[in-house]
Amino acid sequence: MSTRKVFALLWALALMAVGLLWAGTREYRPSRLDPGAGAKFDTVHSYDVRHYHLKLQPTMYNDSLYGQQTITALSRTAGLDTILLHCVRLVVDSVKVNGDSAGFRRPPDSLLVSLGGLGLNQPFVLEIFYRGGIFANNGTYRGYYRYPKSGQTLKTVAYTCSAPQDARKWMPCYDEPWDKADSGCVFEITVPDTFVTAANGLLADTIRQGNRLTWRWVEDRSIATYLMAFHVSQYSCWSDTARTTGGDTVPLLYFVWPQDSTQSRNVFSTVPQMMECYTSRFGAYPFAKYAMAAVYPFIYGGMENQNMTTIIRSWITGDDQYGIAHELSHMWFGDRVTCGTWADIWLNEGFASYCEAVYDEFRTGRKPGVYMNSNFSEALSGFANTYPIYNPPMELIYDYSMEYAKGAWVLHMLRWVMGDDSFFPMMRAYGDSFAYGNAVTSDFQRIAERFKGSDLNWFFDQWVYLWPGHPIYNAIVYQRTRPDSHAVGAKIVQTSTSGNIYTMPIALACSSAAGIRDTVVWLSANISGPFVFESPSTISWFKLDPDNWILKEANYAVPSLISATAGTYKVTLRWYRFSSDPQPPAGYNIYRAGSANGSYLRINQAICPDTFYVDSGLVAGTPYFYKVSAVWGLDSCYETRLSNYKGAIPSGVSWPEEDLSASPCLRLSAAGPNPGVGRFSFGYFIPARGRAKLAIYNLSGQLVRILGNQDQGPGYYTASWDGRDAGGRMASSGGYLATLDWNGQRRTVRIEKVE
Repeated sequence: MSTRKVFALLWALALMAVGLLWAGTREYRPSRLDPGAGAKFDTVHSYDVRHYHLKLQPTMYNDSLYGQQTITALSRTAGLDTILLHCVRLVVDSVKVNGDSAGFRRPPDSLLVSLGGLGLNQPFVLEIFYRGGIFANNGTYRGYYRYPKSGQTLKTVAYTCSAPQDARKWMPCYDEPWDKADSGCVFEITVPDTFVTAANGLLADTIRQGNRLTWRWVEDRSIATYLMAFHVSQYSCWSDTARTTGGDTVPLLYFVWPQDSTQSRNVFSTVPQMMECYTSRFGAYPFAKYAMAAVYPFIYGGMENQNMTTIIRSWITGDDQYGIAHELSHMWFGDRVTCGTWADIWLNEGFASYCEAVYDEFRTGRKPGVYMNSNFSEALSGFANTYPIYNPPMELIYDYSMEYAKGAWVLHMLRWVMGDDSFFPMMRAYGDSFAYGNAVTSDFQRIAERFKGSDLNWFFDQWVYLWPGHPIYNAIVYQRTRPDSHAVGAKIVQTSTSGNIYTMPIALACSSAAGIRDTVVWLSANISGPFVFESPSTISWFKLDPDNWILKEANYAVPSLISATAGTYKVTLRWYRFSSDPQPPAGYNIYRAGSANGSYLRINQAICPDTFYVDSGLVAGTPYFYKVSAVWGLDSCYETRLSNYKGAIPSGVSWPEEDLSASPCLRLSAAGPNPGVGRFSFGYFIPARGRAKLAIYNLSGQLVRILGNQDQGPGYYTASWDGRDAGGRMASSGGYLATLDWNGQRRTVRIEKVE
């Protein structure tokens, strides 16, 4: 990069900071291998960090990092003699307390500093001179990374990534999420003048010393150590402004490699829309700027450093809009309000994941259940079935199935329970109540109960605190088959992956030509229902939770056909007993068609009480396909949807001897049942191409119905008659003749229609 371009960039940054107010991989995080000290929401900690001031010199030609950490703090106990800081694999050269040299010791992964005894609420300042970074990329040591130019690393890059407990690996600090530095932090980063830095806060100044520049970034809002970060590379920088209808003006700043600059403008052009979505629902943007810095490689997809998100370069080349939306939403949930302990990490990651669905709803107008069902199905598997989302094992705090996917579902379900008019004001109140501080799950529940107006222990115990997994709903749906009315009856049998029975309100809906009818019922037992829906017209479908508000597995039970075994002029069917419904069915109905996807017609006159059926009087060599339904034990006018199909081709001589006199080639047979109640099937054979007409006549020779009249090639065919005449009226009972005319030849069979 030329000197002119460097100074042009510096000038642009200074203007944005002082005068202009800076107008494909997901966030899957690996298991923690070295979690370090466990987190505790300790309100009586012996001291309180108020501010961090870092002076850093990354060499950029190797992994070395030289630092001076100045910590301003306040004693919380009388006679404070020693304090502990987290400090992993850093070389500490010296320590000062209030400007004087101080003694220190190095227990494993810690730094103990002697204070000499401080009074209650007495302020003090630590200065720590240290070195580190030489083990940054050995596969186990994390926190500070440097990568030379190579492949997708388009320029040499150095950056930090501190979640959840890796800040201690690049700076001495008190590295717990609940001890936020109340007055923020300052970064002074000195690098060769061909490099650009990015960090939390606004750029306050740049100072030149020969061919080196010191960049001074100031963050004045409270900040957790794991959200502190800096980046160094030969970046191209450009800016934008988000102006929302709520009156927010948010400076946007982007650090990308020059080769990605043009494409990044297209990809990041939607950030103002995302900002509008989140400010309209959760309140004003909480920081002085929003920035993104692209790096490669990166162990995560993105990391929500406060107002300075790190993203992997592939989010630009792959246009990952929802990854970007996820990280932006963390500014409200994770950065402004930070989880009090790692046990509450779902308050960060579950919230940001659900914000993806909120943004999708805002952008596309789709119902949020569409995005949830498509993108967070991992909540049905993995460790989400092993642990509750609250207080997961430390090595699993970034498990996607638990904290991201199921955490998002918990918010989605809470929205369903509360309704939008309460849910979104509640979310805004939660952010306002704990702004720039910390919250734990019980805090969030308390705010939700205030807006709901009732106790929510039942909800949080099931979905957050106590139970892993999710409910499994098996819906047994019966549809009324009587021709003069339409209805469905449903029973819900509940099990779960944990063995517990969930209590949840859930929508049941059915659709017909008259529209969609729905109702909300509470499922709180292993068997619920029956629930009956009436309709003036045929019901086309019944659904459990049609808009996907509940994390669940939902199954719709139908009988299972085992086999269709061909015999001589017959097919024997066998199926499993329908045991999904705890109440035994009244029996079964059998349906047949001439093709797998054909029109299936009922062939049994009386309900079959067994799990087998013999369909006889069939045409040899003709394929037949079958399905079965179960008949409701409470009302035999209701039956389930049809089962899977099975097909068979019966054997034997195709036609009785006496039927051969009219023609040795043309064939017609009534395939049964005969006599029948008005559903008759026929098989016929055409020896050569020609027009074939199949019709029904009464015994007086009057035409009742033409079933087919078209040109057909040689082969076997099937047809059926539903017992109605050409006007759609049900024909009276009695004898009828089915005739097949082809090439001047006729075949006739007699059928008997009965009531």
